[in-house]
Amino acid sequence: MAGSTLTVVVADDDEPTTNLLKDLLESYEGVMVVGTADSGRSLLELVAKTNPDIIFADVQMPGLDGLTAVHQLQKEYPNVFSVFISAYPQYAAEAFDLDAVDYIIKPLSRDRVGRALAKGKRFKELQSMAGEKVSLSRVRADFGQAKPDRHKRLFVKSGHGAFVVTTENILFIEKTGRKCLIHTRESCYETTENLSSIASQLDRTRFFRCHRSYIINVDSVEKISPYTDRAYEVTFHNYPRKATMRREAFENFCRLINERDHGSG
Repeated sequence: MAGSTLTVVVADDDEPTTNLLKDLLESYEGVMVVGTADSGRSLLELVAKTNPDIIFADVQMPGLDGLTAVHQLQKEYPNVFSVFISAYPQYAAEAFDLDAVDYIIKPLSRDRVGRALAKGKRFKELQSMAGEKVSLSRVRADFGQAKPDRHKRLFVKSGHGAFVVTTENILFIEKTGRKCLIHTRESCYETTENLSSIASQLDRTRFFRCHRSYIINVDSVEKISPYTDRAYEVTFHNYPRKATMRREAFENFCRLINERDHGSG
């Protein structure tokens, strides 16, 4: 792959974004944008004509959306890798289920686009080493790389932007008023997303809804103590804030821990 040109197509229904992304991509040596599309349908036609190495596609486009278009393309062009771009973090799980190389939250920056390109180049190199055109899943399998776990990163909206949190760093998530607080050892993140929406992105074998206002990381729990007649207080390792667990949830929590430790059988 060294010294060869990486061919890319860009699909976004917003022309300024398309032009910016094209400029950012072509600012890197060895990258050529071979076409642009403004809808999912035109993306299908463009890929058929150009057979690029990587697709940079917006998630939301008129008619056929980017996720659906890429899903259709994978059947005929399994060797083409994809990077999704979006202003919304909630589609990231679907994108990684489609074996996306990366998922970029707008606004775009040269550094962030460059990191996605670097991943794409690396996978193309591994693909070339395999001596055949294969899918991203096959490349990862052949070279001992696990498919990205959709639960390892949490994408959450905050104001007009978004943030990404590594889920293993989360201690617990707390609903307070119309907001949620995501507690980690390093920081506390605030979001207007509801607790159920956040829970849908989390691994249910690790995160437990212990109360209508709390989700806890079971691996971070230090102690559970009686608090009132109908509730327990949950303490975390080396963290001053505490969560509340309903008495009715305590038995389910113990069952979950037992299944994790000894297996469901």
